[in-house]
Amino acid sequence: MSEWEAKIAILRKHFEAKGYRVHSGLQFGCELVLYADDPSKVHSDFCVHLVRDDDFLDWKQMQVLVRSMPDLHKTLILAKICYEDDTIDHTGERKAIVQELALATEHAPFRHKKHKIEVGGQIKPPK
Repeated sequence: MSEWEAKIAILRKHFEAKGYRVHSGLQFGCELVLYADDPSKVHSDFCVHLVRDDDFLDWKQMQVLVRSMPDLHKTLILAKICYEDDTIDHTGERKAIVQELALATEHAPFRHKKHKIEVGGQIKPPK
C-alpha cells in the first residue's frame, strides 16, 4: 500500500468512526464522498479532498472543486493527516490526527430555499 493509499485509509476510518458511510469520490473529483445513511436511500452530502503533505493547494483544482460543489449539492471538506511524533497507537503505528476544513457556498439557485436541508436530507425518490 502506498503512503497516499494509507492516508486515504486513515481518512476512511476517521469518517466511518463519525458514523458516515464512506465511498470513493473519484466521480466527483475528490478522494472520498460521505453518506449519512445507506447510499441507496440518500445522496452523499460531502466530498473529501486530501491535502498534500507540503500543504500545497493547487488553486485551479480548488476553483473547480469549490465551484462544482453547489451543482453537486455537496459540501467540500479539505482534510489533512498529521502525526503525533512520539505517540504510538494500539497497532504500533504513529497516531494520526485528521484536520478538517469544510467549505460551503451559498450558490444563488439554492440561497432562497424555504427549508434548510440537513445532513442526510437529500432523500432519493422511491423506485
